Amino acid sequence: MLKIVFLFAAVVIAIAAFAPEFLGRIAASKPPKTEEVAAAVSADHGGTVRLKADKNGHYSTKIEANNQPLDALVDTGATAVVLRYEDARFLGLVFPGDQFDVKIRTANGEGRAKRVKLRSVTVGTITVRDVEAIVLEQGLLATNLLGMSFLKRLTRFEVQRGQLVLEE
Repeated sequence: MLKIVFLFAAVVIAIAAFAPEFLGRIAASKPPKTEEVAAAVSADHGGTVRLKADKNGHYSTKIEANNQPLDALVDTGATAVVLRYEDARFLGLVFPGDQFDVKIRTANGEGRAKRVKLRSVTVGTITVRDVEAIVLEQGLLATNLLGMSFLKRLTRFEVQRGQLVLEE
């Protein structure tokens, strides 16, 4: 019985001696906030990006197109990355008087678009270069769409436990 008491006392003393250092290491390695995009990066790859669905089940995210920040909605039903006219103007991709000669069909009906190529599209730690995109006429699109011209260039994309997993 005395051995158990001494063993217990030794464990308590050891914990007391090392606990401050251990707790300091735990505090320094706090996990990211749940609303942030979690990304696992390897040295030779862009890694994995996980996007949480919003309350409507959509995957909205911040992207960079040609190194400029934009908001986008991931849309596997969109053949290409689709940009709002206003954002394409900001990026210097369209100008007043440009011809919108591509007929397109959207959920809202038919419209016209212009084909463009983006030097790069970045989501989290993943960057894809030379991405085909289309720009819709002014006022036809409420938000940019991250479509298949980006997604098909990834190693994989899938929904897993309520998150959209993108992997380069």
